[in-house]
Amino acid sequence: MSIYLKDIQSLSILNKAKVHSGNHLLAIKKVEWISVIEAPVESFVRQNEYVLTTGVSFSENVQSFQQFVEDIITSNAAALAIAFGPYVKEIPQSIIELAENHQLPLIELAWTTRFADIIKEVINLMQRHKHEYVERIELIRRALLDYILNGQSLSVVAQHVSDSIQSDVIIADKKGMIRGYNKKLNPMLEKAWQQSLNKSLLEDGLEQETENQFQWILYDRKYYALQLSIQLTGHVQGYVVIGDFSEEPLTPTEEKKWKMLLEHVTTAIAIYFLHEQAAKEAEWRLRDDFVWELSQGSIHSTDLLRSRAKSLNYQIHLPYICLILHVSNLKESYDLHPHLPISFDHWHHECIRHIEEEAERTAKSMAIKLLVTYQHKEFVLFIETSEHNVISHANTFINRLKKRIQMLYPYVLLTWGIANQFGYSCFNESYLEAKRAIDIGRKRRGEGTTSVYADTKVDRVLELLLLNKDLQEIAYSVLSSLLRYEQNRQIDLIHTFTTYHANHGNVSQTARQLNLHRQSLLYRLRKIETLTNCQLSNADDLFLLDLSIRLWLYGMEI
Repeated sequence: MSIYLKDIQSLSILNKAKVHSGNHLLAIKKVEWISVIEAPVESFVRQNEYVLTTGVSFSENVQSFQQFVEDIITSNAAALAIAFGPYVKEIPQSIIELAENHQLPLIELAWTTRFADIIKEVINLMQRHKHEYVERIELIRRALLDYILNGQSLSVVAQHVSDSIQSDVIIADKKGMIRGYNKKLNPMLEKAWQQSLNKSLLEDGLEQETENQFQWILYDRKYYALQLSIQLTGHVQGYVVIGDFSEEPLTPTEEKKWKMLLEHVTTAIAIYFLHEQAAKEAEWRLRDDFVWELSQGSIHSTDLLRSRAKSLNYQIHLPYICLILHVSNLKESYDLHPHLPISFDHWHHECIRHIEEEAERTAKSMAIKLLVTYQHKEFVLFIETSEHNVISHANTFINRLKKRIQMLYPYVLLTWGIANQFGYSCFNESYLEAKRAIDIGRKRRGEGTTSVYADTKVDRVLELLLLNKDLQEIAYSVLSSLLRYEQNRQIDLIHTFTTYHANHGNVSQTARQLNLHRQSLLYRLRKIETLTNCQLSNADDLFLLDLSIRLWLYGMEI
């Protein structure tokens, strides 16, 4: 990316120049400019400059000569070239050792070599190098666009970039899935980058700040990688990671050149992601419609069902169980990222697609098939299962998927419903059970829970009982006085009874659990009996009171 001292020393005009110190540094010392200076040096010399001098300011004073060299060292110049002649006839050994110790190449020039001619040749060299670099960038740009437009994989793109710049290259999407990399990639680079991105995802979720486009990553203890975000309309779509940098930061000139190169690379990859996204959207719409119709049992033709499944690469002849996922707090999660350049509707659409992708990856990691759609603010998932440990299998899938979703979107709440019915061609029945399970779970226990249809027997019984008007009137007559007393006195007698009943009438255990004195608990229990006209020692009264309270807690209006 830059010219080096060896490039300058190989110029014909310097074929008689002699290197007194730092000969081993010629191949690694970068040169960004050339200048002529005499004492004082002060701040007139910049880093990585090739400095020319006649030595007139220190011709007769070794201490002044040494001070001049020390100032050149402090300025981090690339090299010091001294014209031997009337002012400097030799370089003292002490100064050569000083330069050697501080890695400053000292170069002897013939007095007859004009500085103007040297400067002209060096500037011409820099211009040629810049021109060659721009041409190389243009060749890379054309090749990348050809690869993208011809449908080549991102691994081919990564390999071409790697060959062009002689560095390791990783291309990944915004979720950290590596989509392409060069052959013989250093595994330490991949590991360090994955750890860095996972840390960012855990801290900030999927939506990262886009202001800082460049990020440095240390790997293998001595190398640095440059991560560049791929953006479309200010929104991160993925990352390009370039390895094999030294620990020294880029100079402004180098950074400008790298930006020029990487802009072409990221533009080509952004086009790739854009095309891929458009194709996925079309496929997702077809799959969404098919899975939803499958769950509703609205495809009555077996031949049509098989034909559509085959065109979407779905295997519907396998045994499946239905899961339903409801995601809460999406708006709150979006509001936590005020820097996002897209609307909530756009972000919400991306969120849905990301969750569907993660569900597919989770199923793939478990070597099972998956059918998924998003309808009416819920994900409907059919996962392949077997006759053994069906619920355990479903929970394993849920836990793996939940972990990945919460890494991408840390603030959302995930509520699940699991069917009991599973097997072959029972999509509608399994869906209806999962739907009942999640509706009951959200109603009884709120968001962020998992409900299994088989565990909702009592809830389903209560739902049916609530339809009986006679039973509602009985429950009203039992609880009305009790509820009015609770409201007026602010004493939770309902909770007192449910705790007492759960402890099988054990007064001491109930008092400890409610943190009440024994006599206070006995007073409350007598008050419950008085207000409900039910004796807690009577089994029938106890059953009636318990049933009435269950109906009220389930949603009966009194």
